Amino acid sequence: MKELIDQLLRGRFIIFAIIALMLFPCVATAQGTEQMWLDENIRNMRFPQETYYSGYAEVTATSGEGREQALNRARQVAMGNLSMRVRPIVSVERFSETVSTTEQTTSRDVQERINSRFTSTINIISQAEVPGSKMEVHFDDATRTAHAFAYVRITDLANYYQSQISLWLNEVEGTLNTASQLAERGRKKQALDESENVVELFAKVLYAQNLLTAVFSAMGERASDQILQQNRSQRLRNILIQTIADLENSIYIYVEIIETVDGEPVKFITDRLPGILTEKGCNCNFTEWEHEADFIIRVNARLTRCNNAQNETIFCYANATVSVFDAYTQRILRPNISEAKGGWTRNNRERAIDEAFRELTNEIAEKVIPMIKN
Repeated sequence: MKELIDQLLRGRFIIFAIIALMLFPCVATAQGTEQMWLDENIRNMRFPQETYYSGYAEVTATSGEGREQALNRARQVAMGNLSMRVRPIVSVERFSETVSTTEQTTSRDVQERINSRFTSTINIISQAEVPGSKMEVHFDDATRTAHAFAYVRITDLANYYQSQISLWLNEVEGTLNTASQLAERGRKKQALDESENVVELFAKVLYAQNLLTAVFSAMGERASDQILQQNRSQRLRNILIQTIADLENSIYIYVEIIETVDGEPVKFITDRLPGILTEKGCNCNFTEWEHEADFIIRVNARLTRCNNAQNETIFCYANATVSVFDAYTQRILRPNISEAKGGWTRNNRERAIDEAFRELTNEIAEKVIPMIKN
């Protein structure tokens, strides 16, 4: 019996030994593959240039530099190398040619300035962190060397930019619509700010289009308009350039309005005058800063009285003093504004007051516009 037990125990030991020998290579392999990317040949094999953009960095820790500091420095260098790998794909020169012409009639200086901003934004984008990229790092304690490897799959990068083009163009279109609405209401300074804010966003669209064009070309294919959305972006780019040119060529006006009803401040003229001036063709930008203005309009208006008439009709009257300051000639013009009258039935005093100020606003606009345009 004892001999049988010894044999069984020896058998179990042999089985455990065999299992351990089978597991050990797997453990060793798992540990070894963590830094296999450190070997250049293996790196090139696992991350071929046809499939990946990559950047590698190897830096030695300086005296007094800790492990994490050295690794961070290696990360930055690796990401910079990856960005440089992607950057030649998007030629800044080719990009400049793409944005240099427009079918719309615009001033050349506006086109050149916007194109310059496009190109400078491209430089910033191409040097930034690559979307969807991954980073591997390792620190060798023996040699105090930090290693970093940044990489991104080309198809992943292309898919990212393809989806972003739609999102960015939607945002561009929405912003331009907002700018148009602001301009129609006479808030052209705000409209200009909205248009200027979209320039960098639009540059991202053009960057993505150039990158996708180059990637598809490298694969021996042609990127379709459905992918690049070039027709849509060309149309929006023309609108952008034309909008900025139109807004910059218009007159800048600062408006200061004081208006009261029974001693209380109101905004009948304040809310209407910019829009009416625009409707009547003053081609104005309304600014919130006096020093930006070509003309400064000051209005002091008040309700003078309200009288009840027959058939439950009420009439209200308002008057105003107005001055127009020309910042270039330093002259002040004072148009003569007649008293305005507004009437309403059922003794509705509020509606009668509103009508009086509406008529007053129209007369102010009619008298002021010739002073601005001449």
